[in-house]
Amino acid sequence: MPEVTVALLRAVNVGGRTVRSADLRAAAAELGHQRVATYAASGNAVLVPSPDSSPETIGPRLSRALGRLCGFAVPVLTRSGTQWDRLVADVPFTDHAADDPSRLTVVCWEGTPDEESVGTFDAARYGEEQVAWHGEETYVYYPHGIGRSRLTLDVLSRAAGRVGTARNWRTVLALQSLVDERR
Repeated sequence: MPEVTVALLRAVNVGGRTVRSADLRAAAAELGHQRVATYAASGNAVLVPSPDSSPETIGPRLSRALGRLCGFAVPVLTRSGTQWDRLVADVPFTDHAADDPSRLTVVCWEGTPDEESVGTFDAARYGEEQVAWHGEETYVYYPHGIGRSRLTLDVLSRAAGRVGTARNWRTVLALQSLVDERR
């Protein structure tokens, strides 16, 4: 049986690019994925992939299905359940994860950022945020909230040389629970 997968939609539900959770579930079901659950209205799904899926095809196929259904491009990043477990276990800001989860964010990148670029990145130029680059993810703690920060996803994307999508720690843990339920 294919491994449970987390699907993260990028750049939706902003600027008129709305993808309803029902549409996300319908597109996943159309592709034969099972036990599809969505979380919040920000483009999150956890699913058991169809038998003919591979980890490399789930995101692109779901992206195309959503594009047909919604009428605009919907980029989809995926992580296997094992990768999601690692993402949760590797959190470098354990105190913030426990005490202030709404201000801790994880950015999932499409590929691994260039080590040289992120090695020279200076988060202090943007404020008091704490940043930890970790493989295909970046953990960011926003002590004053993400809405007031100058350290935006666009700034991080330029530093990473990658596109990505961010989720706060509460959402990360909710998706982890959905992964565990589907195992």
